[in-house]
Amino acid sequence: MLRYLALGACLLAGAVQAESWTARPLREIAVYPESRAPAQVVPLDEARLAAEVGGRIVALPAQQGAQVARGALLARIDDRQYRIELERAEAQLRVLTSRARLAEAQFQQAESLAAKNFISPDGLRIRRTELEVQQSELAAARANLAAARLALDKTQVRAPFAGVVRERQASVGDLAVPGTPLLVLAATGHTEVRARVPAAQLAALEGARAWTLVAGASPLPLKLERVSPLVDKATQTREVIFSTSEPVPPGTAGEVRWMTPVPHLPAAYVQQRDGRPGVFVVRDGKPVFQSLPQFQPGRPVPVALPLDTAVVDQGRQTLGAAR
Repeated sequence: MLRYLALGACLLAGAVQAESWTARPLREIAVYPESRAPAQVVPLDEARLAAEVGGRIVALPAQQGAQVARGALLARIDDRQYRIELERAEAQLRVLTSRARLAEAQFQQAESLAAKNFISPDGLRIRRTELEVQQSELAAARANLAAARLALDKTQVRAPFAGVVRERQASVGDLAVPGTPLLVLAATGHTEVRARVPAAQLAALEGARAWTLVAGASPLPLKLERVSPLVDKATQTREVIFSTSEPVPPGTAGEVRWMTPVPHLPAAYVQQRDGRPGVFVVRDGKPVFQSLPQFQPGRPVPVALPLDTAVVDQGRQTLGAAR
């Protein structure tokens, strides 16, 4: 009899041991997967500078790859013809200025004579008309002079901002016409990071607490600036723009990385019960099966559970479905 009682006690102890389990808070076992998206550093400004006047290119002092300051001379077009036009406009202005002064003096004299009835009203009107014509011609001459100065100024192409000459598209000796491409200037002082992010990951990206550019030895922190509302038809991605706290050379390629803010349960904690994936959590001191229909084999699964939820750890494989 004692032998049978001992055997029963052993079987009962084995059964209790088989049903034993331990639990840990979700915050201790949760993981936050890192997401990545290809990114590139692009200049905020990139100007394709072209000739605005025609003429032979006589100088291109900025070499490809050279860094230039704002206002630096990048190209010069032969300006001899434009200087001649400027001198002609200045001479024409001097002539018309003298004529306008003479017409004004004659009109003032005619007004004095008209007051003494030494000139008819028609004669006074003629003098006034002559003065108005001379004044109109003088205004046109001033406009022509301004246009000549502007054309002469356009023979020198200067950098609109500080940057690097990305490409030279013309050579000294080429004949330029208005619109002829000369060079491409990329800004270095202002850059931004652009990443193509799948539309399904945008919510996690916008909810992340930090973003990092990995494009070399040291990752750089980023600041989320904006998300384009347009979706690329081919890739179903949207462009996300970041700014950096440190200057990064334009053209640098790398990855934008961010940690999802949603807690994920490691795949090892997911059990299959009755053909359904799920996890055992503790409620009222008992393990309860929580279904996780969004689970994908081998990947952490997002869970909408409080971080203090007790998740069955040791012994989870032996638990049956709770009801």
